[in-house]
Amino acid sequence: MKEKLINNLGLKILSLFLAFFVWLVVMNVSNPLVGGSREVPLEILNEQVLTEAGRTYEISGKSTVTVTYDVHTRDAYRVSSSDFRAYVDLAELYDVTGSVQVKVEMLRNESLVQNVTPKPSVVRVATEELQSKPFALRARETGTAASGYDYGGVVLSPEEVTVTGPISQVGQISSAGVEVNIEGLSGNTERILTPKFYDANGNEVTLSDRMEVDVTEVLCEIIINRVKMLPLDFEITGSVAPGYEYTGVSTQVREVAVTGRVSNLASVNKVTIPASELSLSGATEDVVVTVDIRDYLPEGVELLDTEDPMVEVRLKVERLVTRTVPLSAKDIELREGSEDFSYTFVPATIAVQVQGLSEDLDSIESEDLGAYLDAQGLGEGTHPGVLGFEADAVFEIVSYEDFQLEVSGRSGLIQAGTSAADEENETEETDESEGAGGESTGASAADPSEETSEETPEGSEAG
Repeated sequence: MKEKLINNLGLKILSLFLAFFVWLVVMNVSNPLVGGSREVPLEILNEQVLTEAGRTYEISGKSTVTVTYDVHTRDAYRVSSSDFRAYVDLAELYDVTGSVQVKVEMLRNESLVQNVTPKPSVVRVATEELQSKPFALRARETGTAASGYDYGGVVLSPEEVTVTGPISQVGQISSAGVEVNIEGLSGNTERILTPKFYDANGNEVTLSDRMEVDVTEVLCEIIINRVKMLPLDFEITGSVAPGYEYTGVSTQVREVAVTGRVSNLASVNKVTIPASELSLSGATEDVVVTVDIRDYLPEGVELLDTEDPMVEVRLKVERLVTRTVPLSAKDIELREGSEDFSYTFVPATIAVQVQGLSEDLDSIESEDLGAYLDAQGLGEGTHPGVLGFEADAVFEIVSYEDFQLEVSGRSGLIQAGTSAADEENETEETDESEGAGGESTGASAADPSEETSEETPEGSEAG
């Protein structure tokens, strides 16, 4: 048996080698090695090394690497991206070149692949100083509140947000805020909103994955106020110069729209411009004052945004003029007169000086003066005339012409010491005098014709 094994040993070994070679050739022909590749996410290790140094980084190029390898054709389908782990270790970052080597580990199917190589094998890492910057949150409203209501602002919690990231990216941010939609709101509302960031031109800035924000949700209480119309009230102080009169206040704005909480508006019914702003002292022409309505609104009440806060107030002042109004006996009311006497004004027409505004005096009539004379206790004879006038706010009586009131007994009365015949003769003479056109009934019983003739040209009877 031994002889059989060792006979032709060389040929036998050669045959075994040839058989293996043939088998290897057959296997490689039927299941050859082929190249494969997979895109593998690039993992970053030891980021804290840069963070602790107050720096941040950015990987140049893609965030993945291509891993190439050799695998037999029949095994190619078994290899996937998850079989590989590609990473860079920032602790190995070479500051001079700013590069770090890409390393690949096999997580599964290590026996199936050969010649594993990452592409690129080295990545560049750009480092930059790290910055943390706080931003006050501001609300940006859109839309319009319901009719009769107004947007009153918001209460934000928190009121500030801090952004941390590369100094070049943080520097692009100018402001931060939340966008509040108030369309159709008629009452206070709470919402959870996400902060947004804007550049100097008001354009929204999209944060990169290297930026961190300490607040991602903001509680927003939206305040919706009521709108109320308030009339303007003016307190005027001082007196105009003599010969002038204050005729009223003029302004293009008689009421303003204000807004505030219902509780704040409940007790507010007008906006008062105080006397300290509106003085007429010694004025000889219109006094024009421009006031800021906002200065006179109570706490918690604000002017609606659409209202102009500056209001021009004109205190109108006009010069007084004087007119002469003639009065005759028929224009003067005789008070407390006796039926036993007749009353005659001398002269018959009395000139009265009236002062007031031109437009008021242009249409004034004598009866508008309300003139009267009190004859109580006046006996026969001539008395100085004293007129009174009913008070009138439109004009003022400055003066009137001096006159006299002549009081005489009426004819037809029996005088002491005369007979009935004398009385009858006197009556006839009186009747003849009246029939001849005599104007006065105030002649004495002794000689009525003479007294009548004297009074006719210069006197007028009141009775």
